[in-house]
Amino acid sequence: MKNCFKKIRGKKGFTLVELVVVVGIAAVMMVIIMSSLLNGNTEEILSANTNARSFFTASQLALTNAQLTERSLVDYSGTDVKYIEYKDGANTLNGKYLFIEARYTQRGIQGIHIGNHLNEIMARDDSYTDMTSLEKYMESFFGEYMADSYDGYFYAVCDENFKVLFTHFCEIRLPEYNSQALSAYREEFMVGVGTKLANSNRVLGTCSDAYLIPETGELGNPDTGDYAFGIPSSDFDKYLA
Repeated sequence: MKNCFKKIRGKKGFTLVELVVVVGIAAVMMVIIMSSLLNGNTEEILSANTNARSFFTASQLALTNAQLTERSLVDYSGTDVKYIEYKDGANTLNGKYLFIEARYTQRGIQGIHIGNHLNEIMARDDSYTDMTSLEKYMESFFGEYMADSYDGYFYAVCDENFKVLFTHFCEIRLPEYNSQALSAYREEFMVGVGTKLANSNRVLGTCSDAYLIPETGELGNPDTGDYAFGIPSSDFDKYLA
């Protein structure tokens, strides 16, 4: 290629053949550069987003079932938090949002965690030996609704009306929020559909029903991008505390 350009420099103009050669070389280089930028992640992104969509459907089915059951779902122990409680003839959520984490392997679902805040479930042991009665109850539905083999962590958040807002899938577990590094955490998990996690080759698959949780409390625009689980740039502790 270098010799080609040397020969071209020694002339006053380009012949048609030389021009075709230069354009051809430029086109090949552009293809190589674009392939490098894409980094061959198209299939991985598609797979992660597909997994997130599967969990979106499974989560909505499980939560709808819980909402419509005309009785208490489980017998809570004295230490269990009553995230879903039977009151006045209907099951209700005890907070504005409900977060779910589910771990899957090739053998199927390994366990789930439920909480009102993201950090609440991230602080728990991912061995899932500490599941509550409610978590064991809900786990059975996810095992039924998602019977295929997966390998990674699923996350979902629903509102007080038992409506799933969005879900995520990642091969690695999301880290626990650290108040000492709020800005770094926020920047690392600013996501869009099919976005890589910062400083990682892992892809965070995303599925939403066009809902975000912006600072105003009203529906947002998914095209503008969003933080993991719709957490806004300010008032961060409200969702993670």
